[in-house]
Amino acid sequence: MIRKLSFLFAASILLLTVRAAGALEYRSLRLLNHAWPDAPAAKVGDIGRGVGVVFSPDLSVEGNCRFYEALGFACFQDADWNRVLENVHRYNVLYPERRIYTLVLETHGTNGNGLKLQKSYDPAAERSYVSVGALQERLEPDGVYYVVISACNSGRLMRPSIYNELDPRNGDKLFLPATCGIINASRDFDPSHSVMTLMRPESSHIETTLIASVRELAPATRRAILSSAKSLHIKPPTQFAVSDIMMQMLVRDSQLLLVANTSVDDLSKQIAPVNQSERLFRRFVTYLNAVAARENTALVARDGKRAKSAVR
Repeated sequence: MIRKLSFLFAASILLLTVRAAGALEYRSLRLLNHAWPDAPAAKVGDIGRGVGVVFSPDLSVEGNCRFYEALGFACFQDADWNRVLENVHRYNVLYPERRIYTLVLETHGTNGNGLKLQKSYDPAAERSYVSVGALQERLEPDGVYYVVISACNSGRLMRPSIYNELDPRNGDKLFLPATCGIINASRDFDPSHSVMTLMRPESSHIETTLIASVRELAPATRRAILSSAKSLHIKPPTQFAVSDIMMQMLVRDSQLLLVANTSVDDLSKQIAPVNQSERLFRRFVTYLNAVAARENTALVARDGKRAKSAVR
C-alpha cells in the first residue's frame, strides 16, 4: 500500500511538472506572438518587417546589418547607445510604413550589470551602457512596445536596484570604462506606468551567436537576398551573425521560453551546447529557404499569368 501511494504521489508530481512546463511554453508563445506575429512572410524582404535589431559591434561581422536589412529588419550597429536610440527615433519618423514595434537587443549584459555596446574589450574602445528603465523611457514615445533582450544574464538587468540607474562601481571586471557614457532613466521616471513589455529568456544564461556565410543558403534564397538588397540600394551581404534566440524566435522553437518584466538575482554561467546552436542554424536555414521558395513560386505564377494575358 505504501509503495502504491508513493507511486501515485510521484506520478502526481510528474503530471504537475509537465502541466507547468506546458503552461510556461504556451505563455511564452503567446508573448512572442504579441511582439512578433507568426504570419508567414510572403517574401524574404518581409521577414523582419516591424522588427528592429541592435548589435554591439564586437558581436557582429562586416556587413551584418545589410543582411538583416535585406530580410526586412531595421538594423542598428554602434557602440554609443545615444546614437542608437536617436537612430531608432529617426527611423520611425522617416519610415512610418515600416515602423519598428519590437526591438531585439543583441548586446552584452555585463553579467547583468548593464546593457553594453562596445567596439572591443580594449578599455579605451568606444563603449556605452544603458539601464532598462532608460530604454523604456526613450523608446516608448517612439512607438516601440516590445523589447527582446538577447544578452548574457538578462534577468539580472531587471533587478530593482539597477532598473533605472546603473551602478558604475559594481566591481565586475566586465564593466569596462564607459567611454561613450551611461544612460540612466530620469529621476521621476516610473516604470510601472510604462506599457512597454521587456522580454527575456526564462533562464538567465550566457547567450550564443554564430557567424555564417550567405553561401550556406540555397541559390534561390541568395537571389532573393540579392534582389532585396538591390531594391534598398545597399551592397549585398556576404556574411552574418545570428544568435540562438533570434533563430528560436524565427522558427518558433518550442524550447524557447520567454518571460516578461521579471528579474533574477543569481549570476548564471550556463551556456548552451554547440550542437544546440548548430541544430537551430539548420532550422534557420531551412526557414529562410522555405520563404524564398514560396516567393519564387509566387513570382513564377505571376509571370505565367502575365504571359497568358499577353497571348490573348
